[in-house]
Order: sequence, then structure tokens, then C-alpha cells
Amino acid sequence: MQAIKRLVTIIALVYLLVALLLLFFPFVRTSSVGIFGIYSLPLEINMLLGFTWAGVIVVGLLLVFENLDSGLLRRTIDQQDKKINELKAQLFDAKKPLGSSVSGSGGGYSTPPPPLTGPAPTLPPTGPAPTTY
Repeated sequence: MQAIKRLVTIIALVYLLVALLLLFFPFVRTSSVGIFGIYSLPLEINMLLGFTWAGVIVVGLLLVFENLDSGLLRRTIDQQDKKINELKAQLFDAKKPLGSSVSGSGGGYSTPPPPLTGPAPTLPPTGPAPTTY
């Protein structure tokens, strides 16, 4: 794709140089028409119309290949982003859960917590709340 894109860009630049020569230097235009035979105004007009159509085709090709290239680049970027996200998910899944991690590394216990001993805590009595005025 890059080679085709570069080739079309080179063709567009060569076309631009030839078109500028023909437009801004009348002697180049008359001498280039004279190459094909005797100079005539209709032949010059036909040559300029031909260059106009060639310009439309070259610029159209340039636009098509630029859009194809940018679309392909966007697609590869999206594929690489998906691959990065998958690798991140695999890395996250590979980590151990918090309960079984080594102490000091994630805030979890290395051994189970000691059992509670002693009397059971008592709760305050529940009843109607006193009214305050």
C-alpha cells in the first residue's frame, strides 16, 4: 500500500510541475502543441482540456489512496489497542486473590486471623426512644 501511495504522490507532483509550466509559460504550451504537428488553437484547447481531465483523475487517485491508507492505519491501531487490553486483562487475571497474597504486598493476611475469644459483646437495649422537647 505504501508503494502505491508513493507512486501516486510522485505522479501528482510531476503532473503539478507540468501543469504549472503549461499554464504560466505560453511558449512551453505552444511548443508542446507544435510537437504533434502544426500549431492550432483547437489543438491547444484540447490539450488543456486533456490536462484538466488528467488532473481530476490524478487528484482523485491521490484522495482514494490517502483515505485507504488512513483507514488501514486506524484499523491496525484499533487491533493493537484491543490486543493491549487483552494482555492487561490476562495480567490482571493472573494475579492472586487478596486473601491468599503474601503479607505486606496487598494488605491480606499470610495466616488466617486469630479466633475471637472472650464474652460475646452485648447490644444496647432497644425500645422506644425518649422524646425530647
